[in-house]
Amino acid sequence: MAGGVVSFFQGTIDQLVILAAFLPVLAGQSGNTGCQALAVTIRGITLREIRKGSVKKLLLKESLLGLFNGALVGLVAGVGMYFLARSQDNPLALPLALIVLAAMTGSCVVSGLFGAVVPIALRRLGADPATASSIFLTTATDVASMGLLLSLASWFLL
Repeated sequence: MAGGVVSFFQGTIDQLVILAAFLPVLAGQSGNTGCQALAVTIRGITLREIRKGSVKKLLLKESLLGLFNGALVGLVAGVGMYFLARSQDNPLALPLALIVLAAMTGSCVVSGLFGAVVPIALRRLGADPATASSIFLTTATDVASMGLLLSLASWFLL
């Protein structure tokens, strides 16, 4: 699926090759956010701390943590993009930096949310969330991070 997202935006990457350098950065950092939410949720399921009434609170908490984490990491990544683009005399340095910041923030929110949703959903479907969650989480974070970066660049820069 992530490959399909990248292929869909091939024209964007062809015009703004610099974006390719940040695809693994976004996927990796948002993946870390999702893994943390996944670990906390699986621990909560195992210790029976997560009940029907507490799921909404958990989802909100993990989404907010993703927002804060994404904003902080996105700021660092955005500064990195700015300096890389400036070093290449790219006139779009500031817009590229802001797009990286927004994409990182958004993808970390999605990752935090999916890190909590996936194990809960798998548990309700009768699957073991400890063995089956990571593949769904990885796919969601890769699609979200790459899709957000490339779509924002397409909409605002091309």
